[in-house]
Amino acid sequence: MCRIYGYFGADLGPAALDRARDAQLPGGPDQQDRVLGDGWGLGCNRLSIQDPAHGRQPFTNADGTIGLVFNGEIYNFRALRDELAAHGVTVEGDSDGSVLLPCYELFGDDFVDRLEGMYAIAVVDLRAGRRLRLWCDPLAVKGLYYRITDDGVVFSSELDGLTALCGAALPLDPAAVDHYLNWQCLPGGATWYRGVGTLRPGERLEHDGRRALLRAAPAPAPVTPDGTHGPRALRELLDRETARMCLQESPVALQLSGGLDSAILAGLLSAHRSDVTGFHVTHEGTHDSDEERYARVAAAHAGIPLEVVEVREAEVPDLLPAMVRALGTPNATPHALSAYVLFREISAAGFRVCFVGDGADEQFGGYRRYSTALAATDDAWRERYLDRLSLVPHAEYRGLFTPEYRALLDERGDSRRQARELLDRAAPSRLEQVLTFDRLHKLPALNLRKLDHLSMAHSVEGRVPYCQPEVTAFARRTPDPAKIDGNRRKGVLWDAGSDLVPAEVRGRAKQPFTFPVAHFLRPGGKLWEFTTDILARPRLCTAGYLSEAAVRDVLTAHAAGHDRARLLWGLMVLELSFPGTSA
Repeated sequence: MCRIYGYFGADLGPAALDRARDAQLPGGPDQQDRVLGDGWGLGCNRLSIQDPAHGRQPFTNADGTIGLVFNGEIYNFRALRDELAAHGVTVEGDSDGSVLLPCYELFGDDFVDRLEGMYAIAVVDLRAGRRLRLWCDPLAVKGLYYRITDDGVVFSSELDGLTALCGAALPLDPAAVDHYLNWQCLPGGATWYRGVGTLRPGERLEHDGRRALLRAAPAPAPVTPDGTHGPRALRELLDRETARMCLQESPVALQLSGGLDSAILAGLLSAHRSDVTGFHVTHEGTHDSDEERYARVAAAHAGIPLEVVEVREAEVPDLLPAMVRALGTPNATPHALSAYVLFREISAAGFRVCFVGDGADEQFGGYRRYSTALAATDDAWRERYLDRLSLVPHAEYRGLFTPEYRALLDERGDSRRQARELLDRAAPSRLEQVLTFDRLHKLPALNLRKLDHLSMAHSVEGRVPYCQPEVTAFARRTPDPAKIDGNRRKGVLWDAGSDLVPAEVRGRAKQPFTFPVAHFLRPGGKLWEFTTDILARPRLCTAGYLSEAAVRDVLTAHAAGHDRARLLWGLMVLELSFPGTSA
């Protein structure tokens, strides 16, 4: 697990790489190195987990004609090492990254199709001319920011690293504010800046020294669900994936919420490791969302210890700016703050690997919005579905905009129209339509990017078994009724983990990992004071995006007892994230 960065084209030199290195040190505190050539440079900050004695980056071949840097984990690296050995190629040590360059030499650009895991990879190849290749894993668990210029390409694991490479102020993208309110984040491909993008799931960027080309991942091939993809097969698959994801010597942390997804992981991990510790986050005070007793029951059932971390009200105003800086890109989900504190404490306890249950709902139909969409009998269900994913409904957040900003969006095409086009793509069933939308667009941008940035801000690697390619393939072949049957959601996963989930957890209603924002954002509290101070002088209004009167009305309504906590939280995070005035 690392932070990678580099340039190809203009000769930015070592100082630019050093700036990118320094901007991303928490994500790679163990080793920082770089390699430079004529018009190109690659750098890596390494977080050493798998065989720290080997796998030093950047990787180069014997004559220096290929350079490679890599962020992520390759879980089938030992099988790849054996395959290379069968071709007469010896790979020293037991580091997963060490197989990548020889695999690229042997199999060419499509070597990534052999990789099972999460990754962002950059290769500079000088053997026949000059070329750069950037790759991203199928769900963008490990993302990559890039900027294409007339001279070439710059790239980095974090947005701060990329802006450090550029060394100059970048123009803002006016669409970013609209994207954020529609998605609660900036969707795949989008950033704060014009001309700066992120690789989407499975996307590739190529540059041959003259021009850049983005290659989208192929559309998922149609599959036929079948009865072999049932609970027993899913249980065996999850056990295999979890086993090979925890091969490192360092101990294992688990984000344990007290729900189905993390309870299954607790049981699977404890069967393979004796050094698993669960970590659970609570929030000061009494809240309906409190899950501590369920987490304790799940930990006891799996036979693992549980560490409980509390978020205290007094520290929230100090935590928020630090969380926003770690994210690097705005994210409106309040539980991002809970995750930030959780990873801080996991790191302080000496852990560098943490398993999380992200992706299970998007793979197997866990959210209530899925069954609601399936039950709808009118054509407006798509708009209602997208409203559920927005910070507030579309009509309401447009009411926050200035007339000038609304006119600009109407002229260019707003984020909601783009989201509808993605949701409308053909699929074998309505369930697969919404799952594919969430799996390829909502999950990577909202959840996985947040996981990557918040965990690596504390030198912790987040591992996501439910996002493995084989799990995606399995989920797509699982019949719809096995995933959702009436109000029973994620049925195949409940059945697969029936013996791993204690009875008390099986009998509870689904509770998402959350932060009790309405409780903390009560008028007169510390978070209220912080939020009103931030929104009293909003740069977003000065820059012409939001109406100052509309923002003031939201504050007034909440103070009068009308719950606007989620919207106020989202606006406060957006304001803290805003880089400056539009160029």
